Amino acid sequence: MGQARSDFEKLLYERLVPEFCSAPARRLEPSSFRRESVQVSKFDARLFLAGFHAGLIEHQGRGIYSAAKSNATEQFFWEGPKAASPRPFTLWLEPVITLAALARLHFDLEWPSERIGTQSPDWAFDLVAMLPNQASEHIAGEVKKSSKEVDDLMTLMIEFGPKPNAECPPPSDKRRNAFKKVVALRKRQPPLFWAVGPDADSRAYRVSYRGDVKLSFKRVDDDALKYPLA
Repeated sequence: MGQARSDFEKLLYERLVPEFCSAPARRLEPSSFRRESVQVSKFDARLFLAGFHAGLIEHQGRGIYSAAKSNATEQFFWEGPKAASPRPFTLWLEPVITLAALARLHFDLEWPSERIGTQSPDWAFDLVAMLPNQASEHIAGEVKKSSKEVDDLMTLMIEFGPKPNAECPPPSDKRRNAFKKVVALRKRQPPLFWAVGPDADSRAYRVSYRGDVKLSFKRVDDDALKYPLA
């Protein structure tokens, strides 16, 4: 299994699952956790553990966590139907990858912990990195649970970038989600967008803006995401 996966599962079963089950309103039991849902890569497990033990997120109670620049709390589990008894729940992969990405920002890309977080105020982006004295993101990031989902997201965002009035609102959830991110980029104009998938799938883009209506993406090396004030 590997040490990182083994240590991740130890933390999961000894702390995270019991924490989440501690809220009576959820009506969950540790025994109803679906262990087959633990599909975390060694890469993501290692970074998740590094970020967790470094305190990049803090426990707010009931298995809910928040980072310094978070605009919403995070949970690591997805709850099943209330009618089921015992009620099943599964590991939610995207928040796990999100914490792994925060750890990359902190340890590999030199971002101070107090400058990174999850969820933008409008819920357009899964993770954010903020420079001091700036109200909008320097890095806006999105996390997907599969590389195919990252492929689809970037295809659509690149399509919508130069078309400010394209399909408003788009007809499908997938297209609407991508369009929402392009609208948020136009509004706040962060210079960098980071699409993150599982197992070291990392795609950094420098975003160029023409006024406040058109934008384009240029793929860049992950070093472009480094904290510029280091």
